[in-house]
Amino acid sequence: MTDLLELDGLRVSAGSREIVHGVDLSIPAGQTIAVVGESGSGKSLSMLAVMGLLSPPLRVTGGTVRLAGRELTGLPERGMRAIRGSEVAMVYQDPMTSLNPLMRVGDQVVEAMTAHGVAKAEATRRMLELLARVGIPDPKRTARAYPHEFSGGMRQRVMIACALAMRPRLLIADEPTTALDVTIQQQILALVDELRRELGMTTIWVTHDLGVVARLVDRVAVMYAGHVVEDAPVRQVFAAPQHPYTARLLAALPDPTDDTRPPLAQIPRRPPAPGEIAGCPFRPRCAQARDICATRPPLEPRTVSGADTASRVACWVPPAEWRS
Repeated sequence: MTDLLELDGLRVSAGSREIVHGVDLSIPAGQTIAVVGESGSGKSLSMLAVMGLLSPPLRVTGGTVRLAGRELTGLPERGMRAIRGSEVAMVYQDPMTSLNPLMRVGDQVVEAMTAHGVAKAEATRRMLELLARVGIPDPKRTARAYPHEFSGGMRQRVMIACALAMRPRLLIADEPTTALDVTIQQQILALVDELRRELGMTTIWVTHDLGVVARLVDRVAVMYAGHVVEDAPVRQVFAAPQHPYTARLLAALPDPTDDTRPPLAQIPRRPPAPGEIAGCPFRPRCAQARDICATRPPLEPRTVSGADTASRVACWVPPAEWRS
């Protein structure tokens, strides 16, 4: 299977402080993955680096980003504009700040196409089809509305329509349901997954909640403090997590079958700030830490019994040696 997106040693810094530390990810065409981790783990920054949307003082300071073999790192802004929307698109977590409040929603979807050379008449026709496809009623009327006249769920549907306007090969969904209630969350998740299958897109879900994407993805990349600490098939992650941080994230998920509603499990202490990392970044919060963890572990393949595909894990201590 050919890789559509490759991140090789990607590093992102703010001034002199490195925030994303050598991220390596390979995403085959047609695959769906989740990038998960706590807030501040570097998930969104890594994806913004892919899109070429980092704002100063943030900048890529190392590594490469390749899309279908084409190097994006260092590509001039004009070249990135040609790629954004047409080949790779992003759905952001807050549609109210992503949509232009002074433009009608239909015009914003049209602009996503005319910016790539589609004639306005054709773009208008496709805009009405897209609004209907993402579940917005009466597109001819609602296309004339402004973002503030829509609910949060409807605004997110407009964002999805903008992202899919040029049928990109890669869709990045960055916490697209964070600001929505549970019912609308499920509608948006189902909608994006349905459109993904229909259009044959490669999709990256960025989220802090493993439970949200459990049924939607093929693989999970777990990030912590700017590092990828585990990269494995989704079923393997839930059945046999290989990194203590992944295990703690899973333990923090509520059990819907438990009527006693015990307090949710928590990970003690706080994540390290940039510049505080020495050795394994999870070591200060990890119950499995050993002396060897003072040295940073590499992200290496690990074969798990009964698994068809090897995972990659950055941990010196295998689960068989974990303390209870």
